[in-house]
Parts: sequence; C-alpha cells; structure tokens
Amino acid sequence: MRVAQTNLQLYNQLRERGDSLDDLLAVHRAYELLVSLYPAYFQADGKPFVCHGVGVASILAELDQPAEIVSAGLIHNVYGNGDFGDGGGPGRTPERRGAVREAVGREIEELVYRFGDLRITPATIDGLMADLAEHDARDRALLVVDLADHLEKYVDLGVLYFGESDWLVEGTERIGPKLMALASALGQPRLADMLSSSLAEAQAAEAVPAELRPSDRRRYLKLIVPRSCEPRNARPLVWRVRDKVRLRSRIRALHG
Repeated sequence: MRVAQTNLQLYNQLRERGDSLDDLLAVHRAYELLVSLYPAYFQADGKPFVCHGVGVASILAELDQPAEIVSAGLIHNVYGNGDFGDGGGPGRTPERRGAVREAVGREIEELVYRFGDLRITPATIDGLMADLAEHDARDRALLVVDLADHLEKYVDLGVLYFGESDWLVEGTERIGPKLMALASALGQPRLADMLSSSLAEAQAAEAVPAELRPSDRRRYLKLIVPRSCEPRNARPLVWRVRDKVRLRSRIRALHG
C-alpha cells in the first residue's frame, strides 16, 4: 500500500490516476489551508501533523474516492484541533467556517463541518453501525474518511512511536474488528483488509526503544514554536548574546 506523506507525492498519486486540473486545484487549496492551520504542529510520534493529513488523503485516493473527499480528508479535523489564531478551543464557529469556506469552497467546507458529527469512537461505533442504512452517500463517504484517519496512524507503525499511546492503542484494540466490519458494510473491502493487516502488524511488531519517541512523552498533538517566534526575553541567554555580537559586527562593518 502506497501512502503519500508530502503534498508532491499526493499530487503525483492523483495525476497518475487521471484527476483533472480542477480536481487537483481543489486538493491543492485544501493542502494550503492545512499548512496554514498546522504550521508547527507535530503528532505524538514526532511526525509533522501536516504529514498525517496528507496520509489520510492519500489513503482515500488509493481507495478511488473523488477529489472533494480527498480534499476533505486533508483537513478533516480542522474544527477539532486546527489553529485558527483566535485563541479558542475546538469549535465550529461562524468565523472559522467562513475562513474554511473562503479557502476551499462551500462543498468541501460542508463536508468537513459534517465530519464532526460522525466521529468513530468506542462510544459511537455501535450506533453508527446500527443506523448505517439511514445515512446518505455523503455521510458514508465521511465515515470512510474517519476510517482512513484511524488507519493512517498505523500504516507506518506511527502508533508505536507515540510518547504515550495507550489511549489510542487500547481504544483501537477494543473496536478493531468493528472498524473492519464497518468498512465492509460501507462497501470498502479493501479498506477492511488494510485495517486488518496494519493493526495486526502493529500488534506483532517489537517495542520501539523509548529513545526514539518524543522526549517529552507527549500523548497528543503539540505546537513546537520556532525559536525565531519566541518572545525575545524568553530566549536562552546564549541566543541573546549571539544576537548582540552579530549586531555589533554589522555596526562595525557599516562604519568600516
């Protein structure tokens, strides 16, 4: 199974399957929004979070999902953990919806908005399975997006590299067979096979050395602020001294 981790790999994947320029541009716009909302965020396995969004989109492309679903996959959880710069927590506010709509268009924004109502968790999966016949084609496609989100954390054994992954591993183990059953019920037998093989591979793999996991043992997404963006008085003394030396050198050079 080929899963892209960069925008270029994703674009090439879509071009190889024959997507039109309009479809490629829709995906490109979603990618640019993804980058703007997660510019310095990293998963609990240390991987740039943007790669996760690309991976989800790539799995959807591999499953022959249309471009609008691939685009929604790129930004599937922006209302849950995207950084809109408004200081708020998770939420689908009118202002955020307007920003997403402006970036990717009304159709894809509505998909992402609806995605938040269909999250697959140990608490919701039985109800989703029981009511599956009542969900329309759009909802069913969004459930495929969420299954791809579950899968992406396993395809590269990323779950083994989390600082702390018990919350994810235990939850997935509880509903693993149900995830596969849901994929099959959605008419996605290949996705069910992908889930089965990836979960089995992760369970059979050797433990990852603790030294290869994030040193802060984080469990979730984390913002790592670049040094150039840190408040000046919060930067280490050695950095402040270095800046002063550079400034003096420039002044001396100017005055020859």
